[in-house]
Amino acid sequence: MKLRMKQTLVLLLMLCLALTLAASAFAASDIPADRQKPLLVDDADLLTDAEEATLLSLLEQKSAAVKADIAVVTVNGTDGQDVATFAYDYYDYNGYGQGDDNDGALLLISMEERDYMIVTTGFCIDAITDYGREKVEADFLPTLSAGGYAAAFRTFANDCETLIAAAREGNIYDYYVSDSDRDNGYGGYYNDAYDYFDGDSYLPADYNKFNVGSNALLALVIGLVLALITAFSMKSNLKTVRRQYAAANYVVPGSLNLRTNEDRFLYSTVAQTPIPQHNEDHSSHSGPGFSGGGSSVSFGSSGVPHGGGGGKF
Repeated sequence: MKLRMKQTLVLLLMLCLALTLAASAFAASDIPADRQKPLLVDDADLLTDAEEATLLSLLEQKSAAVKADIAVVTVNGTDGQDVATFAYDYYDYNGYGQGDDNDGALLLISMEERDYMIVTTGFCIDAITDYGREKVEADFLPTLSAGGYAAAFRTFANDCETLIAAAREGNIYDYYVSDSDRDNGYGGYYNDAYDYFDGDSYLPADYNKFNVGSNALLALVIGLVLALITAFSMKSNLKTVRRQYAAANYVVPGSLNLRTNEDRFLYSTVAQTPIPQHNEDHSSHSGPGFSGGGSSVSFGSSGVPHGGGGGKF
């Protein structure tokens, strides 16, 4: 009897172990190796058939050019789920991304609360920094809010291609770190953003670069010449004016009578300038006029890291 109970217990333990292993294997297989959805999914029906065909072709073309998926997904709602988690899971469990790290960027639109979420994965986490994402949002959000969905999605695709193409060449689109910042320990990793955008096309960082030294000198010379011309013109109109060495000619006799001289202290102004502190984390530098500094990273239910962010439109 005892032997049979032991055998039954062993069988139950083996069954539990088998079920656990099967569940783990099933969970791991939830993330498909190949993409299961097209680069454009318009479940909210925001686009016409012609707009869908044109936009899908554009997304496929740009994704192939930068070796990363650039996708747009619209849904009516997220079934009560947080829009960020919904977007992360949509990306992961539908197999988006190229290469070993599933490189890609996805824009998800939820019409229920008018939410949008940009998801970046793999290489695109570094390529589309928080500062870069703000640039993308500034470009497409006004059009999106006005209901120009097709145009907004095209802008998103174009900007993503620009940022990823720049990053593939080693140029990360982020705020500029000045020499003073570098001296304070912030490093020189980030590049000036202005060279990376010209309409919808990417330009190398050395294209048409603004020469600060020569242009500042030219502006100084032009300003000096204009000032001299103005001064000589004003002087020529004051030929009847003579220098006065005393103030008597400007004072009415008997009009000024000072009986008491007294100095009173009113207030003082103290200006304080904070001493810059060394920041060990060069990727999170911030300050006046700065935004970004790398990418914020979050995780969906799959445990895959994602960058990006979102809001309302």
